[in-house]
Amino acid sequence: MKIVNSISSPDRIFETSGSQPALFLCDDFNYYVCKYNRHPGAEAKKLFHEFLAGHFAQIWNLAIPDFCLVNVDPSHVDGQILLQPSFFKTLCFGSKYNSNFIEVDEFYADMSPTIKSRFGFKYDFLKIALFDIWLGNEDRSFNNYNLLINIENGNRFVPIDHDAIFNTGNLNNGIALLSDNETLITTDLTKRLFGQKELRESEFLRNIKNEYYICTSECEKNAEIILRTVPDDWNVNIAEYQNLFDKHLFNKQWKDDCLNHFQSLIQLQF
Repeated sequence: MKIVNSISSPDRIFETSGSQPALFLCDDFNYYVCKYNRHPGAEAKKLFHEFLAGHFAQIWNLAIPDFCLVNVDPSHVDGQILLQPSFFKTLCFGSKYNSNFIEVDEFYADMSPTIKSRFGFKYDFLKIALFDIWLGNEDRSFNNYNLLINIENGNRFVPIDHDAIFNTGNLNNGIALLSDNETLITTDLTKRLFGQKELRESEFLRNIKNEYYICTSECEKNAEIILRTVPDDWNVNIAEYQNLFDKHLFNKQWKDDCLNHFQSLIQLQF
């Protein structure tokens, strides 16, 4: 797994409701939006979730930002009000910053009926929704899209922020299906992108189903390799997670339930 090092103080701290990530210039001369462990020595569960979901999203061929591990020099945050040097005693999860990405809300402000023609990869929207259902991501919905738009790549949807997967970190208890208002499917953007006939067309649903089972199977095949690359200083119990994945995430019944829930939500939209 690629590791880069910060070379200056943060250019920006993002005022989000959760992690307040910071933007650092690194020694590969790229900027990275970095999430960090506020409690060094404790399990960096949220970073692990970002790391895992990032790898799985790549397998699903979703347009997630490139990511790597970032070693932030604690001296680079001296004097910062929101950041403490202790937050950076362990490696950070860094998403590569791209100035061509804009918030979906800003892009969506144009409510023109022709909006669907502006998206070259609109089916990614539904793939992201299904991805979220499978991983139990509770943090992407009508009031928090957590989506960017790549305006130089067919206005492709770019999913971000996955620290709330496994029902916000409760994999020990299994994974529960997302409620109706916790998915992208029930947002107004679904109806803007797709017509009723499209969403109920049998070939389309069959293709989604086939791709879903292929992607989840590939995630299962690669899970052990991905887990081996998790940083030691995140204090993640790799053996325990492998068992939990086998028991809950890659369970056939769970995968079937997710697909059925996804299809049911689609049918309810019109």
